[in-house]
Amino acid sequence: MLYAQGFLPFEYKNDILYLRQVQINMESNNNMDSQQLKYVQIEEDLKKLIFSDKIQPGDKLPSENTLAEKYQVSRQTVRKALNELIHEGYIYAEHGRGTFCSEMIRHMRNSRNIGVIMTYMSDYIFPHVLKGIDSILSAEDYSIIIKTTNNSRSGEAKCLEELLQKDIDGLIIEPSKSHIYCRHVNLYPTTLIVSLPISILEYIIVSLPST
Repeated sequence: MLYAQGFLPFEYKNDILYLRQVQINMESNNNMDSQQLKYVQIEEDLKKLIFSDKIQPGDKLPSENTLAEKYQVSRQTVRKALNELIHEGYIYAEHGRGTFCSEMIRHMRNSRNIGVIMTYMSDYIFPHVLKGIDSILSAEDYSIIIKTTNNSRSGEAKCLEELLQKDIDGLIIEPSKSHIYCRHVNLYPTTLIVSLPISILEYIIVSLPST
């Protein structure tokens, strides 16, 4: 049976409306999937630039507007990619300035370097300790970067700050003046942010979670 346009039975009209709604929903879902893929693509592209040293620690990333224009997406999509990178520790944001590559990216690479902080190197026991550490790590193809504090708490904080700026895969620390309270515990949680293994000899810092 034929029907003139505009005079379809009610049930046919409902079917057409339903099919049109399905088409609209499919187009909407496709757009959402495209945006989702774009945010992942932006995130992965920025990671590649970071790990290839084209973006280095401290470098400023392109603005949200620049990235949105480059990838032909909304700023919301760009912001989602950047927030994921911030959450993973690759970048950090400064209000009014933009986003920057994190210094912690140095510790996300496999450098085969271990930082060692000792109070002294010349006293009777420490050369033997260092020799033992070096022997074990060398057998596993690791190198050590040695810092000495001269049994100074401020020296220990300085050594720790310096080593956290280098490419290291872990830390071994003999604390300075271990019989008194550690006043720079704020530096140690930094190692936990990037899952940097740390071994503290003959001392317990009670404010640090154990692993």
